[in-house]
Amino acid sequence: MLFDEVRNTAYADAIRRRITSDSVVLDLGAGLGLHGLVAAANGARKVYLVEPEPVVEMAARAAAAMGLGDRIVVLQKRIQDVSIEPVDLLISVCTGNLLFSEDLLPVLFHARDRWLKPGGQMVPDRAQLWLAPVAAPQLHARHIARWSTPVQGMDFSVGRSHAAARVLTLARADAQGCQPMGEAVAGTDLDLRSATDASCAVRLQVTATHTGPCHGIAAWTRLRLGEDWLGTGLQDPPVHWSPCLLPFDPPVQVREGEALQLSLSRPAFGEWTWSIACESATQRQSTFLSAPVRRSSFRNSMPGTAPGLSAAGRQQLLALDQLKRGATNLEAARTLSSEWQMLEDEALAFVLRCARQFGDDE
Repeated sequence: MLFDEVRNTAYADAIRRRITSDSVVLDLGAGLGLHGLVAAANGARKVYLVEPEPVVEMAARAAAAMGLGDRIVVLQKRIQDVSIEPVDLLISVCTGNLLFSEDLLPVLFHARDRWLKPGGQMVPDRAQLWLAPVAAPQLHARHIARWSTPVQGMDFSVGRSHAAARVLTLARADAQGCQPMGEAVAGTDLDLRSATDASCAVRLQVTATHTGPCHGIAAWTRLRLGEDWLGTGLQDPPVHWSPCLLPFDPPVQVREGEALQLSLSRPAFGEWTWSIACESATQRQSTFLSAPVRRSSFRNSMPGTAPGLSAAGRQQLLALDQLKRGATNLEAARTLSSEWQMLEDEALAFVLRCARQFGDDE
């Protein structure tokens, strides 16, 4: 992302147009802090870099080296855990390849509602998810159909249905190999300044422009950065975000001129489901089926289930309870080793993972 010249130039141009000497800026999910540092270098009075991962400390060092340290406040925390002053500009990269993926929008909405001043600005301030039916025979053959070919004489065709239930992230060469079978349509158009729903629910109709097999739905995002748009589509300049293919298996035969009913949905923090309906077929697929699902896993994921704890869960609970009581990592590991008959080195490694993830960071 740091070396994505197309994306970074688009962001920097939008930021420069919105900065004054009085601007207070929040760079949300700052990472290495590039966008916040651009704001500071262009005169912003104060810039908050909020990022839960340790990489943000590199931004602090870079700011100091460039003489911007007095304008930068680095907070290695979740945005939900910080307390800052209201800001004039909120910068974010809170979108996945399919806009709603990675469940970053709720974080953006929280930051906007809590810390953006009335009338404050956002970069980006609008986001779209575009869809188009496509023919992609090479992609389909490489990622899906090949499961029907024996490997060393062994038949693994049972995996084909799971492979077809995955969202495929497209490399640039793959994206250019997708042939549109109908007009591309904006399925969603979010005003990020006011949107509150982080779920995706798209239903649309397009007219087939070609006759032949439709191998899936291509999907990509467009972000409005000030006066300009940054797209990740099949023909857009490559950026670190990628277009995706939601495949159909078997491919659906369509005829030029017929109506294609397409849908794409995903509840917040849930699974993707997509479908096509035309004269010859109706097909629906979901990432919920992208891997074998054990009956117990399905049962335990239901809201009304009381699943209890597995052995691994009880081990983690014991380790965390020891740390909560004030035990050292080594003491907690010895307790874990004794009660679960684990090797002490194995128990210590387990406890250290818990400590890194859940230990007090104050």
